[in-house]
This record gives sequence, structure tokens and C-alpha cells, in this order.
Amino acid sequence: MTSLTQAPGTTPDTTPVTPPRTDQAVRGNRLARFTPYGLIGPALVAFAAVLGYPIVRLIWLSLQDFGPRSLFTGEAPFVGLDNFTRVLGDSDFWFTLLRTLIVSVACVSSLMVIGFLLASLLMQVSAWARVMLSVCLVLVWAMPMVSATMIWRWLFEPQYGVLNWVITQLKVFGDFSAHDWFSSPSQALFLIIALIVWKGLPFVALTLYAAMGQIPGDLYEAAALDGAGRWNVARHVTMPILAPVLAVLVLLEVIWSVNSFTPIWVLTQGGPDGGTTTLGVYSYLEAFTRNDYSGGAAIAIITVLLLAVLSVLYVRRLFAQDEVIA
Repeated sequence: MTSLTQAPGTTPDTTPVTPPRTDQAVRGNRLARFTPYGLIGPALVAFAAVLGYPIVRLIWLSLQDFGPRSLFTGEAPFVGLDNFTRVLGDSDFWFTLLRTLIVSVACVSSLMVIGFLLASLLMQVSAWARVMLSVCLVLVWAMPMVSATMIWRWLFEPQYGVLNWVITQLKVFGDFSAHDWFSSPSQALFLIIALIVWKGLPFVALTLYAAMGQIPGDLYEAAALDGAGRWNVARHVTMPILAPVLAVLVLLEVIWSVNSFTPIWVLTQGGPDGGTTTLGVYSYLEAFTRNDYSGGAAIAIITVLLLAVLSVLYVRRLFAQDEVIA
């Protein structure tokens, strides 16, 4: 029989007694551990079915010598990394990569600056003006890319384009009644960049506007009491708070700009003389114009790898900055 008295000079044992684990508790813990996997399982299966097989098939195609004859014979010998070596050794690929980089930088920088200005404007205007501007942005966003590109091409059409008629009527830059904007690579590339920016601007502006609406007004009042101007308020109050949203927008817009195909193909088909060809168009031309399907697949894989590496490095840098701030 255990004694109820404690010996002098000793410390009483206060260790909590753990009740024995029942089978029901073990099953409950096991179920809780596997519940997250069960929740994301259907999404992973759908993702693998929709994107997994095409990506695997594209990788396998890039490792073969798949040409027009293979369409009839079904035979495509395995060549390993020969397609990648050939693509990387082609000077046209590097010029196209540089052009893609220029287009992406121009599009993303313009989208961020103009989108921030539009979001700031939405915060300042009256309610009815905010509604009208938001409706216009949503209508631009909802318009299909093919329809928007056709309208864009009609606006700059050499003979009957509205812009040529307006410039001619202004009588400032001379006669533009028959000016062909798509005959010059630089002018055509400028129009493509303007179209991509115009089409992607609603997403950036409305996202930044929603983020700005979550900034506490007390911060702006404190900045005003300290005598800070608009530039200092934007620099020291708005931008630091919007930094995570801006980071996500920059990453998304880089991916979308690099992968832009419809506006370039409908407007110029990569011309004139390849002056507007980006990686997406270059891959399509290589596969379906030159009938080098393996080369086109290799270009597509290289594009995916470049975007994946850029995304990983960008996200790691963001996490590193957050750790330094913390």
C-alpha cells in the first residue's frame, strides 16, 4: 500500500500521468495527418491529367528526331540532347531570347508603373468616376485576346486605319494616310508591347487598387502630420506595404509576357524578317513552319526551364528579404 505521507526533504512527484492511447485516438491522429493530402489529391490528379502528360510527351519529343516522315511511319529515333545542342548553337535562338527579354522588361515595367498610377487614381476620384473607370477596365480585361488583337490591327491598318487618319488630320507629323506600321520591326514591336500592356493593365490596376484599400488610413494621417509629400508617402508608406503584391504581379506578368503568342501571331506572325519573333512564336515556327517538331519541342522546354529557374530564384530572393526584415 502506497504511503500518503511525503518523506522530509524530498520533492513531491508532480509528473502528469499520460492516459493510455486508445485505438480511436490513434486512428484520429492518423486521419488528421493524411487529411491535407486527401484534400489536395483531386487537384493533383487533375493537374497531372491536364498538364502532366503533355509535359512528359513534350520532353520525350524533344529527345527524338521527329520530322514529317515520323508522322506517316510513326518512327522517331532517340537522339538524346542533340536537339538542345542544335538549338543552343543557333544564333537565331539567342537573338530571339534577347528580343523576348526586351519585350518582357518593357511590358512588365510599363504595367507596374501605369497600373500603380491607375490604382492611385481609383483611390482619389469620386465614387461614380471610380465605378466608370472600373467598368472600363473590366471590359478590356474580359475582351478575348483574338478580338482585341483584330481591333488593334484595324486601328493601325495602313489604308483605312483610324490612327493614320487622326495623325493625318492633325497635320503635325505629315501625311500618314498610307503609313504601314507593320513594315518596320521596331514599330511593329512597339505596337505589340502596347497591346500586351493595354490588355494586361486591368488585372494589375484592379489588384493594386484592392491592395491599397487594405492600407490603414492612420498611416497616411501620420505621414501627413509629419509633413510628408505624395512622393514620400508613396515611397515610405504605400510601396513597402504593397511589396508582396507587387512581387507576385511582377512574377505573373513576366511569365505571361514571355508566353505571349496570340497578339504577336495575329498582328505580325513574327515578321517582318523575324523582327517581332519571341520564344513562343519561334517554337511554333520551328515546329509547324519548318516541320522540325523536335526542335520546336526543345525550344518550348528551354523556355519552361528558363521561367522555372527565374521563378525559383525570384521567390527565394523574396523569402530572403522577408527573413532579413523579420
